[in-house]
Amino acid sequence: MHRISLRHNFETAHRLSSKDAPIKCQSIHGHSWWVTATIEGDCLDEQGMVIEFGAFKKAWRTFLDDTLDHHLVVKKGDVVAAAIRGVQPEARILELDHEPSTELLAEWIFHQSELILQRLLPEHRQQHVRLKRIHVQETSVNAAEYER
Repeated sequence: MHRISLRHNFETAHRLSSKDAPIKCQSIHGHSWWVTATIEGDCLDEQGMVIEFGAFKKAWRTFLDDTLDHHLVVKKGDVVAAAIRGVQPEARILELDHEPSTELLAEWIFHQSELILQRLLPEHRQQHVRLKRIHVQETSVNAAEYER
């Protein structure tokens, strides 16, 4: 088994809207996030690679930059998002079906990254190469991982 890892960072704010969440988590707050994607393959391609770094890196980083960087991430229906859009309709807000905890963000990024990887792979490689893990570093001391 061979594995490769790629890292990228983004600046994003989030908040948890659950009344049971600590007040500091209910407040809008931001982090300098680092995310690492680990891809594994049963065998190498003709060039001796799991995948070529560049194609995945470009597509993945574009997704992270366009979808998460300098966004506010909230659960769909969050009243704070509605209030912000009321005064700034073009605000960069990502609404998810679930709370944007670090754990659930790692899972969401995993599934989005998996789609990106599959689109880039030739059909004959799709059964041999897969996304193994997404590691999301929220702060220098807090991180979450999701893997299948």
